[in-house]
Amino acid sequence: METLIFIAMMLVIVVLQAVTPYVIRRGESFGVMVGEKAANSPDLRRMKRQFLQWNVVVGITITAVATLCLAVTPNESWQATIFIISIFVILIVSFLIYIRFYKASLAWKRENLQMSGERMEIVMVETTFHRQKRTISYVWYLIPLVLIFITIGLTIIYYNQIPSQIPMHYNFANEVTRVATKSYRTVMMIPVMQMLMLGLFMFINYMMSRSKQVIDNDNPTDSMKRSVLFRLIYSKFNLCMCILLITLFMVIQLSFIFPISPTIIATMTIAVIIIIFAGLIFLMLCVGQGGSRIKLDENPQENQSRPVRSDDENWKFGVFYFNRRDPAIFIEKRFGVGWTINMARPIAWISVVAIIAIIIVISILFS
Repeated sequence: METLIFIAMMLVIVVLQAVTPYVIRRGESFGVMVGEKAANSPDLRRMKRQFLQWNVVVGITITAVATLCLAVTPNESWQATIFIISIFVILIVSFLIYIRFYKASLAWKRENLQMSGERMEIVMVETTFHRQKRTISYVWYLIPLVLIFITIGLTIIYYNQIPSQIPMHYNFANEVTRVATKSYRTVMMIPVMQMLMLGLFMFINYMMSRSKQVIDNDNPTDSMKRSVLFRLIYSKFNLCMCILLITLFMVIQLSFIFPISPTIIATMTIAVIIIIFAGLIFLMLCVGQGGSRIKLDENPQENQSRPVRSDDENWKFGVFYFNRRDPAIFIEKRFGVGWTINMARPIAWISVVAIIAIIIVISILFS
């Protein structure tokens, strides 16, 4: 069973990596802005196919080798180490494959699109964008907040019924491998984690609403519509993930009080993971980055050739955004689905460091 779960998760990661070039914005090729029309070039389309093929071959090979290692390694801690190392190896190798096609896309753009010696930078702004509903209301986050209050309330009311030794970790056979002595600090660990998750998901919702708008030059009107729908859809999915995870943690907490079988908890955990991963895959394939895969009625009069935006120097390797002249803190990724930070803005780094610091402090306090 453990091996099947491992293979399934590895294959999901491989698929997500392999299909990335097909779900990014239409006018981008491996982190390079080429415009929607040029993106249909046979050369660029061939690069996408080759990237997919390389990732599938490498991913399956690494998964097969790791599976063999798991089969001859009975120790659970070593199995966990193999799993983590395998994920990192796949991500690193996939990134190296990406770099090759990123450089090839840059070379193709220099040869085919930048014919003159003049550097041209196009900036397009839609002033009505921030007046539109881009994310769901924060009122919806009262739902997970109520679940957290229920968790805390029941924990306090039934504190005396909680056993003196609390199970903290189960293996794949649903056997307890680590316990902790009951105290208010240990029994409140899960509610604190719930509050931390709620804050993180609300921050993600804020990031979606405040991130920089990206408009494709070839078709700005449809691009803006897709961008609005993209944020709204991902904002709803963000709330769904928040409710699912906080509900799962609530059930785990209640298992300290009421006779809830470890099998039920394990089944719920697997179900939540499957739902979240299936949802992410569905959004990648049906929505895409910036809503690139959302079907809209094309506007023929706007679908005309325009100069390609030349801001590739702000994207290091097409992945890391660094632009001191841009006041934006958050921006949509060039390669991949989601958002990244403007590494030239100190407040962006402070936000990331603060989140990591909070997680580390919580881990230390409740370890």
